[in-house]
Amino acid sequence: MHCPATLLLTSAPTDEGGVTALVDRLRGELVMAVVAAPDVPGAARLAEVLDTSLETDAAFAAVPDRDALMGVADLHRGETVVVLTPGQEGSEGGSGVRRVELGDSF
Repeated sequence: MHCPATLLLTSAPTDEGGVTALVDRLRGELVMAVVAAPDVPGAARLAEVLDTSLETDAAFAAVPDRDALMGVADLHRGETVVVLTPGQEGSEGGSGVRRVELGDSF
């Protein structure tokens, strides 16, 4: 039996204020990686502030499908990962964080 991965799906922050707001929302989470499409504004800064790795994948340039999310979950069993998705994010942190736990039953 595998431990599920916890994916925290949210829009990418576009500036320093957005990074700060997202880090505040993630307070208390032990984030092991940030996953985003290549060249997503704010992704590298978020990973830096969270003191974790940044993993890039072109599959996240659009809203990720089940296969893309399962790929991340398979690589991060038992871990918590922030997945940055396309959306209308700004310095005020307009969208929330959606928690998805993916294991064998997904």
